Amino acid sequence: MRFSAKLVCSMLLVVVAFFALGGSALLYGDFTDRLTASARQEQGQHGMTCSAVESEVLSLLRQGDAVDQTALGPFCSRIGAGRDQLRALLPTEQAQAGDALQQSWYSTFPANWTGTLPGADQSVVTRWAGRVWRVWRSDLLSGLTLYSAFDLTEVFDARTRSLRRFFLLEGAVLAGAGLVAAVLSHRLTRPLALLSRASRRIAAGDYALRTGIHTGDEIGELSENFDQMAAAVQEKVDALEFSVRQREDFMGAFTHELKTPMTGILGYADLLRTMQPDPDEQREAAGAIFHEARRLEELSGKLLRLLRLDEEGLTLAPMPLDAAVAEAVRAAAPALRRAGGRVLAPATGLWVQGDPDLLCDLLLNLFTNAAKADPGGAVTVAFDPGPDTVGVTVRDQGCGIPADQLDRITEPFYMVDKSRARKQGGSGLGLALCARIAEAHGTALTFASAPGQGTAVRFVLRRARPAAPEKEEPHA
Repeated sequence: MRFSAKLVCSMLLVVVAFFALGGSALLYGDFTDRLTASARQEQGQHGMTCSAVESEVLSLLRQGDAVDQTALGPFCSRIGAGRDQLRALLPTEQAQAGDALQQSWYSTFPANWTGTLPGADQSVVTRWAGRVWRVWRSDLLSGLTLYSAFDLTEVFDARTRSLRRFFLLEGAVLAGAGLVAAVLSHRLTRPLALLSRASRRIAAGDYALRTGIHTGDEIGELSENFDQMAAAVQEKVDALEFSVRQREDFMGAFTHELKTPMTGILGYADLLRTMQPDPDEQREAAGAIFHEARRLEELSGKLLRLLRLDEEGLTLAPMPLDAAVAEAVRAAAPALRRAGGRVLAPATGLWVQGDPDLLCDLLLNLFTNAAKADPGGAVTVAFDPGPDTVGVTVRDQGCGIPADQLDRITEPFYMVDKSRARKQGGSGLGLALCARIAEAHGTALTFASAPGQGTAVRFVLRRARPAAPEKEEPHA
């Protein structure tokens, strides 16, 4: 059973239960009040009849007349009970005894009464001849017993009519309440149905779907939370898909980068193995094998450093920035000599929070890339010290990078000019390693470049106070 049907049934049960209880209490109270009012009226009439009969009996006794059926007959006729009716009320054995005075019953009963009679000084409600009666009994002087019967049929018929009207009204209320409950339940559960359909579509892969339900209540809040959850799921799925694409691109690029030097190494090694080349060809083949092996060594070294950055934590400490720049310039000297370039870096005396080896690797890769981009040119290093940070900018005047490729140059194995990069011994991992080193230092690389106008790479480091020099131990 659907939730809307359950809601309708529950609302109808509540309406029927409370309406039935309220109507029953109302009808019962009205019926009881009418019975009570009728009983008070009947009791008064019965009491008046009893007083009249006792007065007649006392009058007969004062006159010295016999108190019998003959004497009481005219009086009974005046109060509405004839002799035939009186005889009909006598038990059989009393009628055969000649209507003894002590056993005579005087009453306003209908003729041929066979209904229930109450005990002494009591009343009883009974059915007789298709009608409802209340019978009152009182014991009088001289052994007389007086019964009075009152017709209550109209009171009970009124209750029956009230019950009939109540059932009709309850049926109408039930039908109306059912219709209203169905409409309300449909309106109330419609957002839940939309949420259910949306969840099924999202589970099927439609992660961009949103419910957009704004009801201003708990269901609206649930819808907003659902949409937020769907947005979070979409972000996670997009991130996973992007990560998978990155891994696939990484594996493809890595395989290709391994294949190129391995092909050269195998080709030249096969040449040396199967043929007897002259000394110049041998030197050329050995040089090519050495060059490609160096590329493989640099590739593996950079991959290991990337993995170490991903797997190990990094502890930063105060260090002189000039020392890291000087070490990077020294390490980049062979590449600078091959490119005919130089590094212009002024001394600053600044201290920063960092890792000396990693900062040296970062600057080394930037210097090497700048020298390859601008052979024979000058690589300039500029510093922008602030109260808490130091900005470092490495600039060249080389060929520049197109704007549509700036966002991808830090991806592993991505190269703007693949043929030129491989010819210069590049692997496409240098800037990826630089980006990870910068991230480990709490910063990021920003690039400003245009074709033919050179490239500027900037990152920001946190400043630090110079470390206190260690005291030398006094000689003994």
